[in-house]
Amino acid sequence: MNSFLIFARRTDIRMVSLDIPYFADVVLAVNGSMKNTIAIGVDPKEGKVYWSDSTLKKISRANINGSGQEDIISSGLMTTDGLAVDSVGRKIYWTDTGTNRIEVANLNGSMRKVLVWRNLDSPRAIALYHEMGYMYWTDWGEHAKLERAGMDGSDRVVLISNNLGWPNGLAVDKAGSQLLWADAHTERIEASDLNGLNRRTLVSPVQHPYGLTLLGPHIYWTDWQSRSIQRADKTTGTNIITIRANLPGLMDIEAVDRERPLGFNRCGRRNGGCSHLCLPRPNGTSCVCPTGVLLKSDGRSCEEMPETYLLFSNRVSVRRISLDTPDHTDVHVPVPELHNVISLDYDSVEGKLYYTDVSLDVIRRVNLDGSGMETVVSQGLKTTDGLAVDWVARNMYWTDTGRNTIEVSRLDGSARKVLVNNSLDEPRAIAVFPSKGFLFWTDLGHIAKIERAHLDGSDWKVLINTDLGWPNGLTLDYDTRRIFWVDAHLDRIESSDLNGKLRQILVSHVSHPFALTQQDRWIYWTDWQTKSIQRVDKHTGRNKETVLANVEGLMDIIVVSPNRQTGTNHCGVNNGGCTHLCFAKTNSFACACPDEQDGRPCSTREGLHISYVIGGALTVLAILILIAVYIIYRHKKSKFADPGVSNLTYSNPSYRTSTQEVKIETAQKPPIYNQLRYKKEGVGESSYTKEKIRIVEGVCLLSGEELYWEDLKQLKVCRGSGLHACMRTDTVSLQASSASLDDTETEQLLQGDQSECSSLNTAMATPQRHSAHPDTGWVPNRKPSTESEV
Repeated sequence: MNSFLIFARRTDIRMVSLDIPYFADVVLAVNGSMKNTIAIGVDPKEGKVYWSDSTLKKISRANINGSGQEDIISSGLMTTDGLAVDSVGRKIYWTDTGTNRIEVANLNGSMRKVLVWRNLDSPRAIALYHEMGYMYWTDWGEHAKLERAGMDGSDRVVLISNNLGWPNGLAVDKAGSQLLWADAHTERIEASDLNGLNRRTLVSPVQHPYGLTLLGPHIYWTDWQSRSIQRADKTTGTNIITIRANLPGLMDIEAVDRERPLGFNRCGRRNGGCSHLCLPRPNGTSCVCPTGVLLKSDGRSCEEMPETYLLFSNRVSVRRISLDTPDHTDVHVPVPELHNVISLDYDSVEGKLYYTDVSLDVIRRVNLDGSGMETVVSQGLKTTDGLAVDWVARNMYWTDTGRNTIEVSRLDGSARKVLVNNSLDEPRAIAVFPSKGFLFWTDLGHIAKIERAHLDGSDWKVLINTDLGWPNGLTLDYDTRRIFWVDAHLDRIESSDLNGKLRQILVSHVSHPFALTQQDRWIYWTDWQTKSIQRVDKHTGRNKETVLANVEGLMDIIVVSPNRQTGTNHCGVNNGGCTHLCFAKTNSFACACPDEQDGRPCSTREGLHISYVIGGALTVLAILILIAVYIIYRHKKSKFADPGVSNLTYSNPSYRTSTQEVKIETAQKPPIYNQLRYKKEGVGESSYTKEKIRIVEGVCLLSGEELYWEDLKQLKVCRGSGLHACMRTDTVSLQASSASLDDTETEQLLQGDQSECSSLNTAMATPQRHSAHPDTGWVPNRKPSTESEV
């Protein structure tokens, strides 16, 4: 069969051969059920037929003989009224009246992309002109219109917007360069050029046309009222005949000529240089990424995943909404074996999604792309309404409404421990703040409340227990450090600080909110009554928007973002040194053991917060450095760079400090000693031999060289008439000679033992010898007449 008509009849698909002189319909023997087949398309190259089923919410395909049936799109569809196969570019396009979108994908359903989502009311029929790079569609909404855009969604224009009612069918006459459409409200089949001009009526009246196609010189359409397939001349609209009659439930129709050449594929060579989708447009081609994924700066390749996106559950599925792109289209995450998914959370470190299924009573995890599903907790669960992941300590927390407990375990389900099992009535939502060491949860019991504890369950306190109804959802704003919650009984969204203070009502009159999350300036929440995901500004509660509508069974919602799970604590380094569970607190951490031992030795201990450990270590290090500096300073103070120069410090009563250096010629500079000592020869303690004395920094040192006594006597400045007090010091430097002192002179020199800040007697002190450092001056025998004597 080379030329034929193929049409949908809701519950089956039939074909009518055009190769023979009579028209007989044959049912396509598809191995699968059809509930409400609406749109249809054919790929003549591979000999496959594509169709949409609005009841099953799927797009499927099969071979022309009915074999090889498979579903290519099985999620994110509502009412797919229009479908077109680009047999040249190897793509499939469709319109969805329920979601008000126009989408495209590869013929196998991969790399799905939303092309048009704004200002669509009820898009229906769609037709393609690959050679020109255009797609056309009808919209039979409140303001019916016929539009055109590039096949990549660009350059969108409205061609016709007047005198339209229900523009159902649409076809492109490439040979005649005209558009043809069937309007069931005006009961006409009309035509115009490809720009919407030169509009004219071809057939009128027609009772209730729906599908429209053309092949050769004829147009074909289905009619609901007459339950027939009819044909007319595409140029004049005359010569109307009935192809088949008595066919109830007629929907879309497609005319196929498998011998007609397909044409040139603009994206045929190396996929147009694109990593994902290559789509034609009027003046070339475009590289396009799957829904929610951004195109890289090279304009040809795509990122692997969205960077920031929402994840939400609706019991039997998990979906993703990218926040990187403006269309906010939900994309199905292919997680297997979902029965009744309630709560979600994720781990940014390993890229895992964690979820609870209350039908199976399990906690499972998968990769963020839906692969690698594994069960982490499968026993001892009843109704796990809340789930939270501590991405720092590698723990997960959950609330069990059936058992009225809050439990914790490692992310792989090991080291399980009950944290809270007293005074819980109906715990639901739960959230963690790892860098603060806090755990928050809501309780929907007889007295509704919002509570907080440390991550080990200690320091448990009630934050809010007044003016609450059903606090279903709870989330944390880690930037502003506030708690947000939804109340399904009071129908509002509120917030407070981390201590339950500064409480504010953000939004009033929300229908029935269940869960919420926060990202940037927005608060997102799911609503059971409106069956939608909505958002508002977290600061003002204004700018309310519907992100996604018409979603049944909405449950939890979270946001995945590189800026969401940040911060650290002591448990982030080697599990805090704990063998099993590590729990961060505000200023410390704690190790804990599971309720059931696993055979490994377990330790429980308390530890300081890492900041305190580092601070203590830095303090000790600073003290050691100060001690070292002080020792070096004292060591260097006892030396001179020039061994021949000595400093003598004395108190000066002239109310100023001056440093004067007196130089005495020396024959040779002897070595310097850092401590006071003297060597004496002889028997008696008061008998001295000639000893070597040097004065360094006011300290009498014994040296191997001799000093001139007369020069030294000039340095013994009187402090003034026997009156002594603590005075500021002057330093006098001596460069001593090598002359020796006799015993008497040595005795006189050693008599000046005074401290810098001590009271001195008016009488001369008895000479003393010291093993410690001496004073910084000597008590003089006379008072110099002028300062120049010094």
